[in-house]
Amino acid sequence: MLASRWKYAGFSLVLLFLAAVPAVANNNYLTAVFVSVLLFFILAALFDFMLGYLNIFNFGIGGFMALGAYTSALLAYHYGISPWFGLLAGGCATLLLGLFAGIITLRLRGIYVGLTTLFLAEFVLFALSNLREYTRGAAGLQVSSLPDLFGISFSRSNPLALYYVLFVICVVIYVTLHCVVNSRIGLVFKAIRDDQLGASVLGFNVVRYKLLNFTIASFFIGVVGAFYGNYIGILVPTPQEFGVARTTEILTIAYVGGRGTLWGSLLGAFALIGLQEVFSVVDQWRLVLYGAFLVFVLMVFPRGLAGGCKQLAAWITRQVQPRR
Repeated sequence: MLASRWKYAGFSLVLLFLAAVPAVANNNYLTAVFVSVLLFFILAALFDFMLGYLNIFNFGIGGFMALGAYTSALLAYHYGISPWFGLLAGGCATLLLGLFAGIITLRLRGIYVGLTTLFLAEFVLFALSNLREYTRGAAGLQVSSLPDLFGISFSRSNPLALYYVLFVICVVIYVTLHCVVNSRIGLVFKAIRDDQLGASVLGFNVVRYKLLNFTIASFFIGVVGAFYGNYIGILVPTPQEFGVARTTEILTIAYVGGRGTLWGSLLGAFALIGLQEVFSVVDQWRLVLYGAFLVFVLMVFPRGLAGGCKQLAAWITRQVQPRR
């Protein structure tokens, strides 16, 4: 009971910190940094939801983001549909892609699933690049800003309002993932992760549970992708933006934070985005620095930063407990 209270108290403090700091600072640069932190945190948490709980390797997460972003942007550009609706539409598009990918791959294991998702992501980028009459390809697609709501402007000239939209999206996604992994379904996920054959013998439909996990994650990746398109204002289907490089950043944050924790991705995002800002003058070496930092963290904390925090908390608890 006490541990549970501490957990919820810590969650509340983190929420308060993330909600208050950008508003109090009222600085566009700091707001942009916090937007990056939240974006990479929630994408890494979704990656961890697949990999850390069911060993599903989704190496095409950048392509799934692109599909969500373009679905929302194209609906607004060609048909005048509100970008607010586009957030859900982007999620539904990637859910369908995830459903298709899951049906054809989730009977396989390990790297085969990862390679299939990577091929699908590359196909999405190839299609977006070559349908120039519809997507504008490499010329770039202008994305409509989110319309005003309740008298609040969500234009790109008001980054603080966009930050709070992302904040709400992240809270909804994280709470949903947290509820899933701490439910009976989450217990089955962990059982399949630890012993797939044993779970199958006990009567659990392994493919069905994997498909559920994968489609939930795919839907939320599309929602985040749709927001990302509205945030940056113009979409170009480049490998740097939606390809392997993006997936590598997300994977690194998930591993640095700690697999199978969800919340560890927030620590990883702060660490990696902070590192990126400090070494912004050598941007072309960013992935090298990420890799070196990943190796360092995993050498010192094999279970990631979240595992290190748990070890520290356990040590403090032992020190403050009265000795008998």
